Amino acid sequence: MNAYDDERLKAMAVVEALRAGVPTRVSTKALPDLREELTELIQDDLELLRQEQGTPGRLVWGPYGQGKTHVLTTVEHLALDMGFAVSRVSLSREVSCHNLGHFYSRVAPLLRTPDSTVYGLQRKLNQKKASDLPGSQLQKPGRYCHPLPGVIFEDYFYTEGEEQDLLYGYLLGSKVSAGELRRIHKAYRGQPLPRFERNFKASEDATAFFGMLADAVCFCGYRGWVILIDELELVGRLGRISRLKAYRNLNWLLNWSGAMPYPIYVVGASAENLQNEMWRPTDANMPKDEAIMPDLAFERFGATAKNEIKKFFETGISSRCPIVKPVTEGALAELLDELVQIHGRAYAWNATLNVEKLLHELGSTTVRTYIRATLEALDISYLYLEEVVPETNDLVACALEEDNAFFSKSEEEDSYTG
Repeated sequence: MNAYDDERLKAMAVVEALRAGVPTRVSTKALPDLREELTELIQDDLELLRQEQGTPGRLVWGPYGQGKTHVLTTVEHLALDMGFAVSRVSLSREVSCHNLGHFYSRVAPLLRTPDSTVYGLQRKLNQKKASDLPGSQLQKPGRYCHPLPGVIFEDYFYTEGEEQDLLYGYLLGSKVSAGELRRIHKAYRGQPLPRFERNFKASEDATAFFGMLADAVCFCGYRGWVILIDELELVGRLGRISRLKAYRNLNWLLNWSGAMPYPIYVVGASAENLQNEMWRPTDANMPKDEAIMPDLAFERFGATAKNEIKKFFETGISSRCPIVKPVTEGALAELLDELVQIHGRAYAWNATLNVEKLLHELGSTTVRTYIRATLEALDISYLYLEEVVPETNDLVACALEEDNAFFSKSEEEDSYTG
């Protein structure tokens, strides 16, 4: 029996990741980059951010199965290799971005750093002291729209044990009562928590949390915070008012109005049907978000919001936001040939497959389908010594219909008085 050395185990990890349809760091690095131009585009953005120059984020559009999730995986690994901390999240019933505070509580705990397999910053923070804070952005006056997150971040370095863990959870978006925050502050700092001009509200002041965590990332020695959002088309399932809020939050996170003062860079991936069904549907009887949202923004939030939303849609369909295009047959053949070799290493056999024949018989389909068909053909050849080309079905995008109940309701906001 062949030994399971590191190379074989790595090959098996690649095969199983692709079989599950979940790109991993190992599988992404093992296979050729089919979107090299797009990767280089985002790498240039990250170079600007690494030089402390604010740069707008990007949306990536494409049909189902053409590799948007794989693009995000590639960006994730690129950002980690370049010294950034990365959070990655997929929108779902539980994760939306129309409530920025709720979104923060979902994305912050998923933060990964280049030098650790454990989520979060606590290990790095525990190597720091309160005396390291002076001179950092975290203590810059007026840095955040509300000072509470910055105060609690400083309190973290004076606490210990269970209470320190409680404050760390709060800094990542967990709910902690105002009374508990006051008690901990007074117990360890010897004075009452400062009174602020107004109460802290999670939905209105969530940008302070994003800024605090981005600055904390840099405080710990990393270059900035990269946020990757998948399945962005699910915004289209929100009701009209919630969609407007989501667009405004995305506009801020993507820094498309130049209002992002923090080292944050965002890439979102969306199926094209968000544009085709919600932004500018071809059906003349369907309301177009591109047309109705600016007026709704003016009605709800004023002229500045209207201009921001207009720019949001203009940028979203501009060259700033690339489309994941179908890959060439030559690039696909190279990818699948490499996959054949990896399958052979994984199962210790002389794997062979007529890739050109498979591509020809499958016809035009998605990258995901080509990969799954190749794996299935290799599995059958390995187990039964038969050469087959599996039958495939087209991937169908789910329709986006406005549905206020699609996402779970956000948790009620705590009001912190300090």
